[in-house]
Amino acid sequence: MRVLTVAAASIVFAAAAEAGPVTPQQVETVLQDHGASLSSAQGISDSAHLIKAELDDLTVHVRLDECDSSDRCGLVILYNAFETGEDIDEATLQKTNTFNDRYPIGRAFAFASEDGNTNLIGIDYVIDVSGEATLDSADLTRFENAVDTYIRHWNTSR
Repeated sequence: MRVLTVAAASIVFAAAAEAGPVTPQQVETVLQDHGASLSSAQGISDSAHLIKAELDDLTVHVRLDECDSSDRCGLVILYNAFETGEDIDEATLQKTNTFNDRYPIGRAFAFASEDGNTNLIGIDYVIDVSGEATLDSADLTRFENAVDTYIRHWNTSR
């Protein structure tokens, strides 16, 4: 299985994170401070942004959602996708559902790539920062652990 994209798999956010909604600029700064180079940042609707960055050999995607008119966003979605190299069949769906049943952090799902030529497994982790929660390294460690756990689960379920 080959990693296609990794969302914030090894980023460590500043320890002094502010509670509450975050702006795209705050997330971009954290990514850059960690050594990532920004590939793109764009508004994808009136209430969502997508940030893409390169960190070593990883492509990092962070989706910010539930953004207000000041671009303060209440949801941070870390996203990761893997090429399966296999058909999305009953066994693939069963492996993915078993992961979702056994592991509480991160949700996995199977889908075809946009061009329809590749089958992917995606893992996402949603962080609600609309209230007093913060986006910090503990969240990213949980997401990184979810990705690692899914890979181990996938490989041992063959």
